Amino acid sequence: MPSATRLVLVLLFGSIDLDAKVKVDSDFPGGSVVVDELDEKARTLRFRPKNYKNKGWACWWSFKVYGLKPGEVWKLGLQGSGFAVPKRASVSSDGKTWKHSAPGKRSGKLHVYEIEVPAETTWFAWGPAFVLADAKRLVENTAKAKVGAKAYVLCKSQEGHEVPALRWEPKGNNNQPALWIQARQHAWEAGSSWVCQGLVEWLASNDQAAVKLRQTARIHIVPIMDVDNVERGAGGKNQIPHDHNRDWSDQPRYPEVAAAQDCIKRLNKEGTFALFLDLHNPGPGDGKPFFFGSPDSHLNPKRKENQKRFHEHCLKTLGKHPLGLSEKVRVTGAGYHPLWRRISKNWVAENTTAHSVNLTLETTWNSPHSTLQGYLNYGATLGQSIASYLESAP
Repeated sequence: MPSATRLVLVLLFGSIDLDAKVKVDSDFPGGSVVVDELDEKARTLRFRPKNYKNKGWACWWSFKVYGLKPGEVWKLGLQGSGFAVPKRASVSSDGKTWKHSAPGKRSGKLHVYEIEVPAETTWFAWGPAFVLADAKRLVENTAKAKVGAKAYVLCKSQEGHEVPALRWEPKGNNNQPALWIQARQHAWEAGSSWVCQGLVEWLASNDQAAVKLRQTARIHIVPIMDVDNVERGAGGKNQIPHDHNRDWSDQPRYPEVAAAQDCIKRLNKEGTFALFLDLHNPGPGDGKPFFFGSPDSHLNPKRKENQKRFHEHCLKTLGKHPLGLSEKVRVTGAGYHPLWRRISKNWVAENTTAHSVNLTLETTWNSPHSTLQGYLNYGATLGQSIASYLESAP
């Protein structure tokens, strides 16, 4: 087959078979790749993330390769930089359990991962993939566990996907604290959904603090906000005209944001709104997780006191996790972005009770501890932090 024809096929299809047994495929939820070159004899694959027009940064990549021989070493050359290039690729033999590769090495314009393939069909991704089916499974399994949780559909997305959510709303008076926790306003930040799952699994556990929290607080959790771009395999961040985390206004564009706003307003009206957490992943150079908070204009003395107390509880728990936690809370105010008031936590601060704590948690994705299990453990530890904070309330 002429090389020009091969290139055309690569650009037209998410799957390519170059007259050989080895085949690359991204035609599945969350799949994203452009294959520039595949050499079965040399066992090399050169690729890059697919760029979906107007759908945000081209940084997420996820694909599977058929026809491999377990135990062989392949060289995967990623063309990209910055957010698209993790130090370690994530590798799976079943598309469910993920492990890190060895750190890749820079070679010209490529970041090359040398990987001993574990199975005839092997998945490779920017990070451990978490798609709509995983969110549904998490929500449904938790609801079936008989721990007081109920599954519900937050809304339907612009493209018609049901957005799964979970709630605990135990009976009681209006003094029960209300919590809203969401992940994945930026589709590429898959680690945030795994942190969310770790939190949910801890809440549903027999841990005494988890049992007390779910019996005494109204808790709503959304594992994926930008469902459409997650399923598409797009980055979502800075999509046109703006992404989900710049959409928190009086006239939101995205159904997920509008539905979340309605729920948060209801929770605030019915009782004591205590905590809003928006789960994200930060930049490639952020070696330790950290919180983004609102500017001083949104922090009255009581809210500032509560935020400081919550952060201190997190430092005592998350700070001991291998990923750690920064002692500094960064700020997203007027100098951060022109649409800073439309960032979720800032909108929540403007529209909930004066003592609520509203933060973005940025969990590091580019460290040896940023594994599926590392994220799950971090989410569970976050749950412990929330419980100890609410328990210490004066």
